Amino acid sequence: KGRTPTSGAGPADAFSPEVVFLDLPILGAGEAGDFARVAAFARPWRAMVVSSSDSSEGFRARARLDRPAKLGWLAAPLAPGVVGRFDPGRDIVLDLAAGGLSAVDTVTMLNGANRLAVRAPDGGWEIVGFAGASEIAPRRWRLTQLLRALHGTEDAMAGGHLSGALAVVLDDAVRPLGIDAEEVGRLSNWLVEALGASGGQAGPFAFAGGERALRPLSPVHLRGRRGVDGAVRFSWVRRGRIDSDTWLAAEIPLDEPTEAYRLEILAGGAVVRSVETTAPAFTYPAASEFADFGGPQATLAIRVRQLGRAVPLGIPAEAILTL
Repeated sequence: KGRTPTSGAGPADAFSPEVVFLDLPILGAGEAGDFARVAAFARPWRAMVVSSSDSSEGFRARARLDRPAKLGWLAAPLAPGVVGRFDPGRDIVLDLAAGGLSAVDTVTMLNGANRLAVRAPDGGWEIVGFAGASEIAPRRWRLTQLLRALHGTEDAMAGGHLSGALAVVLDDAVRPLGIDAEEVGRLSNWLVEALGASGGQAGPFAFAGGERALRPLSPVHLRGRRGVDGAVRFSWVRRGRIDSDTWLAAEIPLDEPTEAYRLEILAGGAVVRSVETTAPAFTYPAASEFADFGGPQATLAIRVRQLGRAVPLGIPAEAILTL
């Protein structure tokens, strides 16, 4: 698709919007389906209605787009960054199709302002917060004071982003599609139609959304310690998607009906042992290590996922632990 959608020569070509469907993690209050969203940009802009169908007919209106979204493309590659703190040595250079951005103070950004979704090569979205924004050339912006991989999107950040990667500013122009619980993860056809006398239609687009908001986040703080008995005791810390951004509670709520994890012990990337546990810990007996490796290891590579009800396997966390 072109970087800046423009009008064609005739009525049939006049409506050619850039349309983006996003399956996002939980970004705030709402149900999982609220984070399957759509954004569009066209020049000239016309209000649009987004409709869906499970087949090629019987489309029903699901969302209305009254404002153009701020779509952009990375003007330079974006390497993976640090997680959980500001990354002062890195910035984003972004070419916007139209519109502008504003810098905000740190507290305002931490409270949810200035969020950018950057599409990863696998189609996932890294959520980035930025406090600094300056136009360095016409329609080219430099974003600074970055917080990377917000809302559990480390997996989308891991491989970095190439120059030309699509980015969407997550403001009120990006609208929920209004899918219900039964539609989560179900592939549907979507049409985007212009309102007004001249009309116009784009699509259909195939899209299934809502699963990312239901997928358990990757655990953090993976650790391993060998005891005097030779056994290795692994531990990790659970993260939450819902009501977890507070310093007041002693423990964040459990997102799933029950707490469970899958731990995989790796050798050269291959799984040599897989176990499931209902606690964020597991003891690896010396006899099991001997059976898997022939003796005690100085380091062990592990992968841990939280197990979910709607989405069985959560996002994996991996670590190589020195024992």
